[in-house]
Amino acid sequence: MDDDAGKRLDQYLTIQFPSFSRTQLQQQITNSDVLVNSKPAKSSYRIHTADTIEIELPPPPVIELIPEPIPLDIIYEDNDLLVLNKQAGLVVHPAAGIVTGTLANGLAAYLDPSNCSGSPMRPGIVH
Repeated sequence: MDDDAGKRLDQYLTIQFPSFSRTQLQQQITNSDVLVNSKPAKSSYRIHTADTIEIELPPPPVIELIPEPIPLDIIYEDNDLLVLNKQAGLVVHPAAGIVTGTLANGLAAYLDPSNCSGSPMRPGIVH
């Protein structure tokens, strides 16, 4: 934490927990789910090297990847690789508020998801 001394608490937590947005972590701080030296702190608190930070994070939401037939502009495909031209405006991965109509949904319908690398929500897609 020496390199992080002087950072805002919310910025520090965003680096430590990249699967949570800064807004989500700020809400955890506001809810007193984050303690610095056993006391609630503000998002703007500047951390010190000797600080003890405790956080109670909620479990990440479970979003099921729903296979959907989406037109895919496939350029190349073999047993190990699929290359496509992604349409402008097509969201790649499901996220908060967007659970359908994504490239991952289309790939789940096109491919056997069990053959994809990565997590079910991020099936080995390289941008």
